[in-house]
Amino acid sequence: MASPDPNDSTNDPQNSLVIPGYVSNRPDGVFINLPELYSSGGFDVFINRMFAGESRFSGLDYDAFLKLIYDPEWLKSIQSKCVEIRIASEIVRFLPQRRAIYRPVKILEGGKRAEYVFEAISIEVPYKEPQYGEPDADGVAPVIGELTKTRQETAKLDFDEFVVDMWLKEVKYGIDAEAVRKIIADGTTTRMIIANYLEPTSGRDAGIQEICPDLRRDDTPKILWNGKADLRAFKNRFPQITKGGRLLKKIPRVLGKQGYLVTGAVIEPTIPKDLDFASLAALGTAVVQEKDGEYLVATMDGFLTIDTQSSQISIAEKIETDSGISMKTTGDLTLGVDEFVEHGEVQEGRVVEGKHMTFKSDVFGNLISLGGNINVEGSLSGGRAESLGGNVTLARASRAVVRAHEGEITAAHCENCTITGKIVRIERAVNCEIIGNEIYADAVEGCVIAALSVKLKSSGESRNKETLITMLIPDLAEFEQRIANLQKKITDCQTGVAAKIQEIESLKSDPDFAKYLALAGRIKSGAIKLTEEQAVNWRKLMEKNAKAVHQLDSFNDQISSLERLLKESEEELTYVIRDRDTTGEGIACIVEKVVGLTNGQTMASTNGVGIFKGMSGNDIRISLQKVDSHKKRIFVADDGSINWQYKEPKSS
Repeated sequence: MASPDPNDSTNDPQNSLVIPGYVSNRPDGVFINLPELYSSGGFDVFINRMFAGESRFSGLDYDAFLKLIYDPEWLKSIQSKCVEIRIASEIVRFLPQRRAIYRPVKILEGGKRAEYVFEAISIEVPYKEPQYGEPDADGVAPVIGELTKTRQETAKLDFDEFVVDMWLKEVKYGIDAEAVRKIIADGTTTRMIIANYLEPTSGRDAGIQEICPDLRRDDTPKILWNGKADLRAFKNRFPQITKGGRLLKKIPRVLGKQGYLVTGAVIEPTIPKDLDFASLAALGTAVVQEKDGEYLVATMDGFLTIDTQSSQISIAEKIETDSGISMKTTGDLTLGVDEFVEHGEVQEGRVVEGKHMTFKSDVFGNLISLGGNINVEGSLSGGRAESLGGNVTLARASRAVVRAHEGEITAAHCENCTITGKIVRIERAVNCEIIGNEIYADAVEGCVIAALSVKLKSSGESRNKETLITMLIPDLAEFEQRIANLQKKITDCQTGVAAKIQEIESLKSDPDFAKYLALAGRIKSGAIKLTEEQAVNWRKLMEKNAKAVHQLDSFNDQISSLERLLKESEEELTYVIRDRDTTGEGIACIVEKVVGLTNGQTMASTNGVGIFKGMSGNDIRISLQKVDSHKKRIFVADDGSINWQYKEPKSS
């Protein structure tokens, strides 16, 4: 057999092999352009064509070889980090006589393993044997030709050739490169498993992660900022959520990774289970897709409910419960929902903070509304109902404190209570302290009242305690002081203007300066046209009078400032007098029928009913019953009627 000529260009594998654009066969190695391969693909097609066309790699990086063909995730991640990777030293020809030394391979268990028998091998090597003719006279036989013969020589396998041969025999994946290289290097005769399949990795079912820490009811004691436990309140009796708050996060299912038989065939993993995340959303919740995942979020502020039967989560503005408020059931409550309805009793000492709150039964504790209304359909006894910005409605109240400084208080029957509101409406009040801008009542008995406007159907005594009505009138001392200050400022301005005018007249009394001013006026108006010589003299005259002109300008500026201040002060004085004259409008006390001792007095106040803010009922009573210079008796009656109107002071 003739050996191939290494100088024959037809032996160069690159002459017949079509190399794709992402493969670069350079002197320093064979490189794969990763971004181009990722976008175009087809590396396995190129390998099939290359190996079938008697070409192979030399110095192959088998791990990279497998990843480029069988690991698209790796290719996706690596192609953004580096442009190319070196896969081999060069592309060379796989000679047919070398191909013949590789034995068949046995594929086992349907492609899970491949077995190969390694043994000593030899290869036919051609050589030339000379042919001799008849010896000449000297006895030397001349060479008359050559005869080509072959002989068997010991050969050694090559791992790069082994990869190609196995590929062509359908072992395309999972060769144990390290073990095969060692066997080849040692020349050991053995039967061994040369390739193993890759088992697919299991995926992960979709799941749900609870994001909100307050998602579930927690009746453990509330922990305060200082680390101590508040035994009066539970940690999370009614789970409350604010609008936009994340409740749950969907943990997406993770698909398993494909496995491969040694033949290169794909083994698909089991598909993990998914879940219908949107089915969890009910009233007040919605599923939203955000940058970091899919979330179930609250679309409103409210109370959270988990329906265990439908597995739905909903949020309602209203909490309605019949368990009552006690140390045993709820502890103190701080509610974030818009509306709360309690059908049970509120225990003495318990505190309920919320917005709009309705209590169907008796209340013995403390109710605080932040901007909402309080409605007690039972009795408020020994407790407190306070709305900061809303209204309070009561059926009955006894020994209670009721406050709605910016709202309206409506009650049917109150006894021994302290009531403070912007507007107070009561059917019957007995022995109460009642403070408000406007007070309306059907009957008051033994009460202490302070207001700007009082309208009663009847008033009288209770257990020998008179009813004391205090009409809060404006304290005019502040107005009078402001008026006096403004009048003084006006007088000072007028005096200042007159003084400056006098100084100007004195300055103009100088004949030379007066003559200069007159001449300056005519030159400025254009009545006099100066020659060049006159202009020189005029500049000298201007320099001579510059100081006096500066003084005159200064006096005029000061007069302008004083006149402006005078005008502002006169306007302010007008407004202050108007405010003083109208400040007491609407202050009146009307009692249709007096059935017991009823006293009336005025009390000067610069802040209306605000002077009583923060005072206890006992302090309010003592303050109003005390006789001092700020108060003035206006009526005393035990029968008849009362119609008192505040007489507004008029300015002179």
